[in-house]
Amino acid sequence: MQDLTHRPLVCAALTFAAGIAAVSTVGGLALAAAGALGACVVAALAVRRRGLAAGFALLALAGAAGGLTFVMSSAGPTGDVSALPPGGQTLVGTVAEVPWSSQDVWRFVLDVEAHAEESQLEPMSGRVYVRLITGGAVQRGQRWRLTGKLRPLREAANPGQRSEAERLAPLRVSRVFMVGTEELADLLGPGRLDPISAHAFAAQQGAVRLLERHVSGPYPELTAAVAASVVFGVHAAPPPYEITETFRRAGTIHLLVVSGAMVSMVFALVFLPGLVGAAWRRVLAERQSGWPSGAQGRVRLRPGLWAAGVAVVVVIYYATLTEGGPAVARAAVMGVVTGIAIGLRRLPAVAREHGLNVDYYTILAAAGLVLLAATPEALFYPGFQLSFAAVWAILYLTPKAMCLVSWLPKWLGYTIVGTIAAQLATFPLLAWHYGQAPIAGFAANLLAIPLAGVVLVSAMATCALGVVLPWLAPIAGWICGHATRGMIWTSAAFASLPGATIDIARPSAVAVILWYAGLVALGVGIRRLQSRCQRGSPA
Repeated sequence: MQDLTHRPLVCAALTFAAGIAAVSTVGGLALAAAGALGACVVAALAVRRRGLAAGFALLALAGAAGGLTFVMSSAGPTGDVSALPPGGQTLVGTVAEVPWSSQDVWRFVLDVEAHAEESQLEPMSGRVYVRLITGGAVQRGQRWRLTGKLRPLREAANPGQRSEAERLAPLRVSRVFMVGTEELADLLGPGRLDPISAHAFAAQQGAVRLLERHVSGPYPELTAAVAASVVFGVHAAPPPYEITETFRRAGTIHLLVVSGAMVSMVFALVFLPGLVGAAWRRVLAERQSGWPSGAQGRVRLRPGLWAAGVAVVVVIYYATLTEGGPAVARAAVMGVVTGIAIGLRRLPAVAREHGLNVDYYTILAAAGLVLLAATPEALFYPGFQLSFAAVWAILYLTPKAMCLVSWLPKWLGYTIVGTIAAQLATFPLLAWHYGQAPIAGFAANLLAIPLAGVVLVSAMATCALGVVLPWLAPIAGWICGHATRGMIWTSAAFASLPGATIDIARPSAVAVILWYAGLVALGVGIRRLQSRCQRGSPA
């Protein structure tokens, strides 16, 4: 509790999220009740302890702000497609995401621009999830006029299943649009994509073509699609269903959807030259001063301001290209805040007055506040919950549990403990949202995550060299091809094991809360064990 009180931004983020959850569960009455209760508590405490009263007032304000933000985002604007009645409708819009097909059934997200009624077009906004039966090809950025049946999102058919609203929430669609035959679909030509989406789509397709050209080995199209999924996400070049199902059963599907780990790798990759330069400057300073080589720490190992600035720019650009979900946004915000803090520490005036130590809990809370303020409903997205739970477990459990694997090299110990901690944190959420427990993921990720890092670096190098130095691109493509096939084979090997993924009943909310309480208790127990070991008493 003391750690939380010393991190006010963490308290504000948790209260902001609690306000969103309360309003979404109970409604506007919860907001009014919380405000009244907060006012009573503040009034009671203000008599004796003004500082504590001010803290409660700020927390109540953060909770009310979260509730109001959710209420304002839930109120759809006039002319929204969700206001149309179910039944036959004609919509005009642009394909907003990369479509995918199965047995001549195309599925894609249509960004609605207009609604046709009696040969008249009236402006309309919103998104619908389209299922179109056609033998042709549907591409992102095309403008279509579709006539079909509009229906609301369905509830779960069986106990424990997810509803359509839960499954399609990350796509931000409000209705499902069924188009029976291709005679009811008219291609109007290129649609209107915003400049950022158009640039991201062009970059993704260009990277896929470069990978197909330079990746070595058999099945270059398949290998390039998987490598592009690691770099940009599965929406850039969707691999076959069998591949994604293999990764899902192995518990490594997060490698194909641009998780926050990929953004962190990009940040570290760009930041590495600055770190190497800082280490070299320290060596030169120690030599010139005549200090012994073992006297570490006399010259602070801090990368320069340019390294931090370039890392921030590259992370923002990479997050824009991936068009990722909450996990990418969370990692991008954390990278930007970290880069700014590291850069400011290089300014003498700032470093003298403020230490600006990087507190990762505070950075994680800042990322949560930014995302929830922009999209309050993201609190209920599986990607948001899985990303923040995994990062919290890595920050909370990994430093404490390193004493249990102190006999291993530090890099290997952090890899093993961090992977297991993330798997433990995401285990109940996977069961809650998907009704599955990927048991094989505990071991598969130990091998697949390092391979995914090699795929990320080599694929980026292949694309960069394919533009600048095409004669060197096959070298990076050879590495990318072998690493990608190794990642596929690793996932396939673990997915083929009996009991790799177990279908389980959806746990209750109480069970999920108890699971995370157990993780907190586990961290406390490991910390006490570590203290006893340091004092020399038998553990």
